[in-house]
Amino acid sequence: MIARTLSLIASSLAAAVLVGMALLTLADVLGRNLMRAPVPGATELTEIGLVVVTFLLYPMIAFRQRHITVDLFDHIMGKLVRRILDTAANLLGAAVFAGICWQLWKQAARVTQYGDVTAYLRIPLGPVVYLMAVLSALTAIGFLLASLGHLLGRSTATHAAQDAGYE
Repeated sequence: MIARTLSLIASSLAAAVLVGMALLTLADVLGRNLMRAPVPGATELTEIGLVVVTFLLYPMIAFRQRHITVDLFDHIMGKLVRRILDTAANLLGAAVFAGICWQLWKQAARVTQYGDVTAYLRIPLGPVVYLMAVLSALTAIGFLLASLGHLLGRSTATHAAQDAGYE
């Protein structure tokens, strides 16, 4: 229940940011072509929006096991081997995202200390990088929970029917 609620919040926020980016791009193109006046800072806002959408969705993808996988040999492996490999893959994913979190946190501290801002709109970059770090930590946790689920024989993966709310 908690995972579903958090997933709904994250995906709704990501969708809202994505719609905002689409509307901003439309306004920028129309302004540029019809009035020769593009939206000031549209590129910066789009870049930040893309980062927010991407990092908001990572934890959900990790927990639900919706990332891209290659299953060339799954049909010849037993269930135990697949569980072991799935657990190992999730542990590796958790380690990678924990490392990303650690490096992003250090970078966020530097960016905040230096007072880095975007070039045109002067938006502080520190909070954006801290958000990336926190969402990377949540992604690592998502991978760890998925790994635990594989170990216990209870996958955290959802199916399209569940995602759409049909079950």
